[in-house]
This record gives sequence, C-alpha cells and structure tokens, in this order.
Amino acid sequence: MDIKAISMKLIAVSFVLLASSAVYGDYWYGDFTDDRTVVFSNTALVFSYPDVDCPQAIRLPMGTELGITGSSGKDSLPDGMPFYWYEATFEYDGVECTGYIPGPDLAMTSFTLGGDTLFVFTVTGFNPEEYCFIAAARIISSDEILAEQVFRPVSAGYGQSPYSYCIRGMELQADGFNGIENLIELSFIYEACGYENRDVLFAWTGKDLVMGPHASSQFEAGCYHFNETFVLPTDSGGADNEVTIEGILEEWDEVIESYVNTDKTSVTYIWNGETYRVRSCI
Repeated sequence: MDIKAISMKLIAVSFVLLASSAVYGDYWYGDFTDDRTVVFSNTALVFSYPDVDCPQAIRLPMGTELGITGSSGKDSLPDGMPFYWYEATFEYDGVECTGYIPGPDLAMTSFTLGGDTLFVFTVTGFNPEEYCFIAAARIISSDEILAEQVFRPVSAGYGQSPYSYCIRGMELQADGFNGIENLIELSFIYEACGYENRDVLFAWTGKDLVMGPHASSQFEAGCYHFNETFVLPTDSGGADNEVTIEGILEEWDEVIESYVNTDKTSVTYIWNGETYRVRSCI
C-alpha cells in the first residue's frame, strides 16, 4: 500500500516505534548496507513521491526502521546541500507501506545501545557561509533526542555531493573507562589517494554524549602511507581511563622500491569522567 492511500488516516495518528534488530546498517557510496536504515530526524516526513511539495506525507518517529528499495535522483536542501531521495518501505499497523524520504532524514549509521536506545549519525546540511558540511551524532530513545553532538565531518570538498564519504559505526570495549556505558567509533572512509580517512570516538555516559579524540589515515600511492590507531584500556599496552593515538608514517624508498618507516607519533588522552584531555605527546 502506498502513502497516498493511507496518508489521511496516518497524519492524525501517533506512530508507535516498532521493535527491531540491534544492527541496522552503514552507508557506502550512496547505498545503505543490507538495504535498511532508521529514521534520523524527529521532523522526518515520508512522501508519496519525491518532492517536498507533495501534499501526501506522513511523519515517522526517530528510530523507525525502513527498508531501502532504491534512490530517485538528486534534490537540494534550502542551504544548497544536494541529497538523494530514497524509496523506502516500512510497516504500520500490520500494513507494509511505501514512500520517499530525503537522505538527510535517514541515519547513515545506527545501532542499538540497549533497549530502545540507539546511536544514530547523519550529515544534516551544508553551511554556505563557512563552506562546510554539518553533521550530527545522536542518542535517541522513544522518538526523543537524549543527547547530541553537532560538528563538521571530514569532507572531500563541496561539489562532490551528495556527501561523498562512506560511514561506518561500531561499538568498542568500554571496559577501563570510569562512567562510560558505551564507547563508539564513527568512521569516515574515502578510498582514494590524498583524502583523509578519520575514526572518531564518542562516549555515552548514560547522560551525555561526549565527542572524543580522532585518528586519521591517508595515503598517496608510490609516495607515502600515514596511519593512526587507537590504543584503548583493553588493548595491549593500554591503561585505564586512557586513549593513546599511535601514528606511523611510511615513505616510498626508490632505492629499495618499498615503503620504510620514517616517523612515529604518540598522543595520550586522559578520560576524567566527563571529557578527554591531552596528557602527553611524543
């Protein structure tokens, strides 16, 4: 059943968030893994056809699981950010419905932290004055935003839009951190020479979502490889309430025709129960 047939009935009805599985999917080159994701925005509308002026539209609560069956070209937000429309299916009151939803209203990555509490992330818009994308990571539950971090995501440059990075989210071991219920790694992946890849830590304390250190990697074929990795309390060499970022630079040696280590770096951050602070740099 499509949205046009049921919209008059559903507009006046409060949606019930349906229980769903723990892992929903990530975002790779414009597609969602496993062809599914969840609603990111608490103002998300699903339309009967891909046009924001379409009169047949219904609101879905944050966290509603959607099946993604296709995309329908580009459109743009009022701030000028291009995005894809996605054809989506969802279930309501035992009926399978189909409609179209803008990309910024969908989570690029999402997973369950426990019960109906979810971590969700997406790129929400573009700031034309500062010439940068805007993104948000959220903790949501029962159609409410419990905590949020708004920030600039790493970018390959405006004009390569919709947002061109792949997104992956995963939960890491939080053991060894006082007061952290869930430790999350959000990865921005661009598999091309010269572009930064970035992993960002987020800590959920049960009350606050804290944005932590990030680790980067970059390569230029035949020139260099640079890679940073996290060392957590549960890793070899790790210590309680510390995150160390270890970096290795390898440069191409024409004589031996191989990469050789030319530099190593190490930065340690201390978790004080509320935030991360730099302890030492090498």
